[in-house]
Amino acid sequence: MEHHATALAGSFALSLCVYAIFKTHEPRSPAFLVILLVLLPMAPAILLYWCSPGATTMLSFSALFGVYYSTLLVCPILYRLSRWHPLAAYPGPIACKLTKFHMAFISQRGKQHLYLYSLHQKYGDIVRIGPNEVIIRSSDAIGPLLGSVGLPKGAFWDGRFPPNGVGRSLISVRDSREHSIRRRPWNCAFNSTAIKNYEPLIDARTSELVDVLRKQSGTVNFLQWVQYFTYDIMADFVFGGGTQMMRDGDVDNIWQQIESSQKVSLFLSHVPWLGQLMFRVPSLAQPRKAIMAYAIQVAKARNLRRSTHKDLYYYLFNEAESALRPLTEEEALSDSLLAIGAGADTIAASVSNIFYFLLTNPSAYSRLWDEIDACGDHALSYHKQAGMPYLNAVINESLRLLPAVPSGSIRGTTVETGGQRIGSYYIPPNTTVSIHFYSLHRDPRNFSLPDLFLPERWLPVEDRMSMEPALFSGLDDFIHNPAAFIPFSHGPASCVGKNFAYLEMRMVICKIMVNFSICGAKEFNSSAYEDSVKDLFTMALGSLPVMLSPRS
Repeated sequence: MEHHATALAGSFALSLCVYAIFKTHEPRSPAFLVILLVLLPMAPAILLYWCSPGATTMLSFSALFGVYYSTLLVCPILYRLSRWHPLAAYPGPIACKLTKFHMAFISQRGKQHLYLYSLHQKYGDIVRIGPNEVIIRSSDAIGPLLGSVGLPKGAFWDGRFPPNGVGRSLISVRDSREHSIRRRPWNCAFNSTAIKNYEPLIDARTSELVDVLRKQSGTVNFLQWVQYFTYDIMADFVFGGGTQMMRDGDVDNIWQQIESSQKVSLFLSHVPWLGQLMFRVPSLAQPRKAIMAYAIQVAKARNLRRSTHKDLYYYLFNEAESALRPLTEEEALSDSLLAIGAGADTIAASVSNIFYFLLTNPSAYSRLWDEIDACGDHALSYHKQAGMPYLNAVINESLRLLPAVPSGSIRGTTVETGGQRIGSYYIPPNTTVSIHFYSLHRDPRNFSLPDLFLPERWLPVEDRMSMEPALFSGLDDFIHNPAAFIPFSHGPASCVGKNFAYLEMRMVICKIMVNFSICGAKEFNSSAYEDSVKDLFTMALGSLPVMLSPRS
């Protein structure tokens, strides 16, 4: 009996030691897990059998393993719910405090943005959504979190790439200094001179989109054609061409692959240690290898033809031989894939959302149509479009209500950064933290009538009053805080392609409205469209059925 008690105490003590290890080191090695979860708990059982083989039973072994695993389970539960936890002062659901698997499963339904919005509505400006993670809804936190002296990227990104860090794309680089180096070729590719050179590229592809839409009859899934358009244009921008989705369709089923890979990546981002483990298993890492093989194939094709412009490939692969620290081939390939996937995905969703809001708000549609028509032959001038107030108001208002990255850019404190004060909140070391864009944009302290599509809010006071006198004259203190509008994030790690995106959106909107009258098809349902909106880090959508009537 004495040997049994000693073995049980040993099993309990070993479990406490292993819990202390897990508390400071996430399990990212299969060998590490096997030792701590299989071999160590066997030690007391072996010792017990050696000391009293005759008295040892299966029940004794079950008790030893039960003590070991139950201690490993109970200790983190007690600690994460206790007042000694560094985030104990911040409210949130108990399930979130206990494990990030809760958010990982929530994310798979695609309604993560609505869930986080509801948490802010219930708990306030700061909510604990993980054992060591909080989200913030406060414009005061934008600068300290995302600005020039803000925090580095968080552990969220570790679940998407192999543990050795090879092949990480720019968006996932957590070291701020390394991020600055990796961003330099992107800055060159998106400076004002380079963007000016992309105008013929955008003009040609938008004209092709108009030609393709003219050939359609009956109900048209507008979203699908915009997705084809944005993928083709990003392939032009990154690799100087190579795809013809508007001509051939999605023959490789790329868009479905994008959404399915997004769901898996998002799940693993919530539990990054699991992603790191999966990448160590060759069969589970195969999808990542397949994606890189596709990038290599496209890059080789780019090498065999001569690009008509300085594409992103030109800058990433240092064809000008001007980089202080050229990217490795794997880094450049990974960044190429990032540009195509993220650029096509976000712009397609944004353009589709803009037309959805126009179709459900006839007065806004009419005002935008009048503004474009009033420009006459200059309506398709990039310079003229940049100065169209209502066009830009429509784009901004759509991005405010449905930002292409609804849940924001995830950052984190580390041992090196130490604890940081973000706005009025103290964030302890080793804590993931983010500003929830969707909630920030719909906060009535930043925007009056926050859930209403109201492009007029972006216009000067006199214009807004003349367009909607009944609405605005009844609001004594209309709130409009552009500093809280960050659909492209903020600071040195914000979206480098913001100006390119605005250029592309303006042109495709103007060309379509110049050439077509648009109305919802009989299948169009505004509730169904909004229900189809999914937050998979970037936004995924269902369909937008419309009828197009060519204009003379």
